[in-house]
Amino acid sequence: MTLGQLSILAAALFLVGSAEVVAGPLMTAMAPDFGVAPAAIAYLPAAYGLAYAGFAIIAGPLSDRFGRKRPLQAGLLGFALLSAALANSSNLSVAIALSGLAGLCGAFVQPNSLSFVADSSSPEEVDIRTARVFVGLMSAFVITPSIAGWIADRFGWRYAYYLLALLAALAFVAVSAAFRPGRAHGGGVVSFVATHRGALATPGVLRRLAASYFWLGSVAGFGVVVADVAARKLSLLPTDAGLLAGFFGLVTIAGNLSGPLARRLLAYRALPIACLAASAGVFAFALPAGSVAQLALIGLPWAFGYGCGGPLHHARLSGMSAQFRGTINSYHASLLNLGIFSTSFLFGALAPSGLGIFFALIGGISLIGATLLVVANLAERRALTDR
Repeated sequence: MTLGQLSILAAALFLVGSAEVVAGPLMTAMAPDFGVAPAAIAYLPAAYGLAYAGFAIIAGPLSDRFGRKRPLQAGLLGFALLSAALANSSNLSVAIALSGLAGLCGAFVQPNSLSFVADSSSPEEVDIRTARVFVGLMSAFVITPSIAGWIADRFGWRYAYYLLALLAALAFVAVSAAFRPGRAHGGGVVSFVATHRGALATPGVLRRLAASYFWLGSVAGFGVVVADVAARKLSLLPTDAGLLAGFFGLVTIAGNLSGPLARRLLAYRALPIACLAASAGVFAFALPAGSVAQLALIGLPWAFGYGCGGPLHHARLSGMSAQFRGTINSYHASLLNLGIFSTSFLFGALAPSGLGIFFALIGGISLIGATLLVVANLAERRALTDR
């Protein structure tokens, strides 16, 4: 796989990440147009995540049976059209429906992008290439909130969605030019039922998939709403909240790029340590903060742990089965986005009455997932020792 192809896949993941966080700094700008409270805008990423979660379990087997390129193209083209349509929504209900449809498209984008990487990589290269492609996803947490907040202040929130539509259209053109159609990866599997059964029978996969929901879904979902969390704690304007979310995104990228080094230094301990740090960081947001600098310091463990542990978790799942890689990645993406939906929904429901319960719930749920990964690592090490 060439550097250009990796860059295109990184751009595709950038769009997936942008769809999850773009609404955060736009909440106060969108709310008057739709006649709702700002917290209600959190239902946009919630709808995106729920639809993504539901449809990904179909998208993965399709790529295993028929190849990666065409589903990826379909996802990017649909994403472009729906982002442009959302910018013209007449009310929140329409916007939520369009966001949900965009989630269906996202279900094609991320699993196929990650499967492209693993299909073309040796076991030694998967961690490094996955980390590089994930720079695209993580950079969305830096670039998108900052630019979206700036656009909302100067031109209106709708132009942030127009920009997403343009970028998705350009990514569609790039994928069409740079990748061949590919081949099926499901071997002799001839039915969706057999494909799902084979993926779920992969040794050790169930614990790690559970962690995709409990840990990664929770800490990623927290990133979706962190801009509004900051705005509520410190009474920030959209631009300032977006800039702080962008700082957390930079820390997340630093963790992302540190993942392969951490695995070399800490071996199997790298992933659970990163996960426990991110969970502790969510709890830490409940601490009082009197300034942007204090809140930025409080958020460091969450952002770095999330950035470091996320790609390591993705790479481990992607390497568990070559035959059922797309299906396993689709389950992972489904559960991850179900976690994002849960987090966004809880924020929309709990934020108006106070953030303390929200931090406690999300921190506790993510800690369950981190514990599952600790148990999974120990079980796999015992299995290797017994051989």
